[in-house]
Amino acid sequence: MEAYKGETEEEVFKLLAEANSVLTGASDAQLNINFFDTLREFFNSSNSWMEWIQFMVIPNTQDYPITPTHGRILRLLNVLDQNRVPQQAIMPQIGMVSFLYPYNNVQPMWACVAKTVLKAFKDGVPAPPFFPDWVLPNYGEGILTGVLGRMMMQPNQSWSDQKTGMFNLLKFRNAISQARVDTMRAHTVGSQAWAYPQSFRTHSQKGGVSTFNINPSPQTVR
Repeated sequence: MEAYKGETEEEVFKLLAEANSVLTGASDAQLNINFFDTLREFFNSSNSWMEWIQFMVIPNTQDYPITPTHGRILRLLNVLDQNRVPQQAIMPQIGMVSFLYPYNNVQPMWACVAKTVLKAFKDGVPAPPFFPDWVLPNYGEGILTGVLGRMMMQPNQSWSDQKTGMFNLLKFRNAISQARVDTMRAHTVGSQAWAYPQSFRTHSQKGGVSTFNINPSPQTVR
């Protein structure tokens, strides 16, 4: 696991220390496990951790493996060709971009994927996983409520509190919703949330021959 930047390490320490001050008696291992589960749910449900991965398309080949820099791929969001035109592609198995028809020419393409965290260990003990440095400054309060909610819902613990746990989990789910909307709007204020619909400015792959289509009314993500 690549080390955190200084500021991110401090944010993680601060969050776990704050959780520990509320959850009296909880061990570091328990906090790290629930911190991981909270981050995993956050990224799984919000699609907020994205990466553009470049790969080279070659003739007579339809399937292309891709590997993220960090984390684990959840799903394929989009594929763009060298002209930034969306292409029709699927991910039948995680980490494999697949086209319906092969292309006739060599060209670079970029796959946009949503990612989540991988479990991390230090000296055999669960440790905070790697994640982007923008997460805690923007959504740290919501993620803290996720950790607290998960821990408080555990039965027969000194920190168990079903009512407060449900309240914290509700706040956490609200943070997920906010992150999902922020991502769809590309972190802009007052803009419309756009997707890259397959019918908008796409090249057909049939027979490996490109045909250009224009749809003046792209669909809106709802």
